[in-house]
Amino acid sequence: MSSPGSPPTTSPHPRTRRPRRGQLSADLLPLGSAAVRAVLTLLVPILALCVVAWIASVRSTSSLAAVARVGADVWLLAHGADVAVVGGTVGVAPLGVTLLAVLSARRAVRMWVGDQVESGRGVPPGPALGVFTGGYGLLALLVALVARSGVGAASPLASLLGGCLVGGTGALWALWAARPAWDAERLTPGWSVPGWSAAAWRPALLAGLGLLVAGAVLVAAALVHGRADALALHEALRPGLVGGALLVAGQALLLPTLAVWALAWTSGTGFAVGTGTSVAPGGTSLEVLPTLPVLGALPAPGPTPALAWAAVAVPVLVGAAAWVLGARRGPAVAGLLPRCAAGLVSGALTGVVVAVLCSLASGPLGHGRMGEAGPSALLTGAVVAGEVGAGAVLAVLLGRAWRAWRGTKLVVTLPDTGRGNAPGTGRKLLGGD
Repeated sequence: MSSPGSPPTTSPHPRTRRPRRGQLSADLLPLGSAAVRAVLTLLVPILALCVVAWIASVRSTSSLAAVARVGADVWLLAHGADVAVVGGTVGVAPLGVTLLAVLSARRAVRMWVGDQVESGRGVPPGPALGVFTGGYGLLALLVALVARSGVGAASPLASLLGGCLVGGTGALWALWAARPAWDAERLTPGWSVPGWSAAAWRPALLAGLGLLVAGAVLVAAALVHGRADALALHEALRPGLVGGALLVAGQALLLPTLAVWALAWTSGTGFAVGTGTSVAPGGTSLEVLPTLPVLGALPAPGPTPALAWAAVAVPVLVGAAAWVLGARRGPAVAGLLPRCAAGLVSGALTGVVVAVLCSLASGPLGHGRMGEAGPSALLTGAVVAGEVGAGAVLAVLLGRAWRAWRGTKLVVTLPDTGRGNAPGTGRKLLGGD
């Protein structure tokens, strides 16, 4: 305490006043309705599209309730829950829907943060993250239980965990973006992270994003190259005008999943589209495929040109570029070995991200030969970690060599021109820094 007459002591880091227990509960209560809003924002349009497709299909004998369950199963698939169907299981997540779910959760939490800040109340990040994540996960569990039937049934436990993962990701994104509204130091009291480790997360995120972009570009190129086969498959289905539009929209939501498959292809590990099949830079081996037009972009069975192995350099180049871009904005790391260690850590973090994406983008597509599809999560994650880490270390070494070369001084003495210079002296030109 300060003595009378002395200036009041102030903390160099002012902290927001901790709300009372009752006030905290009142602040967190709207997050329950925010979770409901986040779920319905995406679930209702999916159900509506399924109903429209059911109405447009004159040959369908399914009931409206069965069609609604299909829409709920699609939503649950996007949250990483396997759906057991007659004779098999479907476990490949439509990552386009997953991305929309994350964005929906982020928007709901961001609106709550805006209301809290506008009304002058605090933003407790930890309790807010827990309440929204738990509420979203429980709603996913409720959807799984309601949508269960003899035709399809999602795993309740996987629905709960997947809902927590997707909802928590969106909530964490929104809370982190609003971190000036709360005291970040209360979350990490006394935490001490080595500089080389703290410098690794930004290049890792950039590398993961860069690999997804590279995969999307590869998918686009494959679709352009195989457009004739894709159009032939589309026409063979005879979906009609409305059905064709819905088919194209559904395949568009699968493009992020295919981008992850293409990412695995560039790593050299490849992916499967059925048991015993392989699509990799070394060659393609396929069996009977589902009648999905977008699969017409797959390469023809047989060996691929040797030039295809050049795609393996993509993760290395992405790792190098991500390190160069991320290191500029991240904390400075002194010393060659710490920088190399940070590069390897960034590669490991990228491998973890890729492994999670591959886990969501792989699984069974039904029964029989379609019991396996997508890349191997552990193998692809480990290979990408090594490739991105190697690219980051290469960028560190090349940067050090470049700075050493720029710092070299080259002295060139020109002969005396006799224009007033002292005997034995000449003009000197310095090169480098």
